[in-house]
Amino acid sequence: MINSLIHFFEQLMQMPLFYPLVGVIIVCDALAPIVPSESVLNLAGAFSAAKGVPDPWGVIAAAVIGAIIGDNLCFHFGHRLIKVVDRLDPDSRAGASISWVRRNMSRGAGATIIVARFLPWARWVATIVLASAGYSWAAFFIYDTIGVVVWACLSVGVGYLGGTLFANYPLLAMVVGVVLGSLVGLLIQRLQAKLFDWNDVRRGVSSL
Repeated sequence: MINSLIHFFEQLMQMPLFYPLVGVIIVCDALAPIVPSESVLNLAGAFSAAKGVPDPWGVIAAAVIGAIIGDNLCFHFGHRLIKVVDRLDPDSRAGASISWVRRNMSRGAGATIIVARFLPWARWVATIVLASAGYSWAAFFIYDTIGVVVWACLSVGVGYLGGTLFANYPLLAMVVGVVLGSLVGLLIQRLQAKLFDWNDVRRGVSSL
């Protein structure tokens, strides 16, 4: 069963169609964050290190293109989607993302856009809230592109690290790659929060 699963992934990731498929998945994730696309990149990176396919740079390129297209489409539809955001349950994971985005937006929109790229619901909410508030599309495009490139490289790179550590155990390599990828997003969020808190203290500004 496990060997069959690994063989299936290997065949899939050898196909030229895999790269545009990654791009499409990420576009869909940007518009409706149901399944975190980070997992796809973590898996691809881990499998690349363990089995030699797919090409990690090809995956990164597909991820960057897909994320930029998806995020900018989401920004374009922000005025319409803000009604959906406003109806979300404040106690849900998406609701918590709304609070995080609005709390951090006043402390630095650029940094929030970049960090939100690593948080599935937060990046969706941040894009919509900024668009509905009339935030400059040019500024959004620049910050989002920076975040996308860093996000794609880290997501594939962390998965690749997991695949390198467990090259002889492809299934374990994929699991480790996904776990490491999840931890990276959490770590970046924590570091951003500490940086903002430090900056508030330095300026004598309360975060409450």
